[in-house]
Amino acid sequence: MADKIPARLRRQVMLRAGGHCEYCLMPESFTLLALHVDHIIARKHGGQTTPANLALACADCNWAKGSDIAALDPDGGEVIALFNPRTDIWGEHFIFGEGKITGLTPKGRATAQLLNFNTPQRIRERNDLAALGVIPFFRQN
Repeated sequence: MADKIPARLRRQVMLRAGGHCEYCLMPESFTLLALHVDHIIARKHGGQTTPANLALACADCNWAKGSDIAALDPDGGEVIALFNPRTDIWGEHFIFGEGKITGLTPKGRATAQLLNFNTPQRIRERNDLAALGVIPFFRQN
């Protein structure tokens, strides 16, 4: 059974993330399900329930990630640690354009593929939000 994350710690994670998934950057206000507090390194791999090991994740990213901590880089075939919102800078590993989030580095590519960033539905959602201009990050240039 999963340990419950204390309410105070859960609020701290949510405030730090500003209401956005820390993996795909989708705002909670445009998701059907509430964002989840995710253990970046799963407890089964020794991850602790501390601010340094918690991230806010949308249901799509959280369910795709599960307890994984690494994935294959689709370009090089190497096993690569996943993007860590606490230690990695999003813009160094990903770029957004035409509704897609593209990995720029092995870590970015492995994470984008494992977390299914670019399914047709997710691309459509981002394009719709970009067209509305309601989310600065998703506005097309």
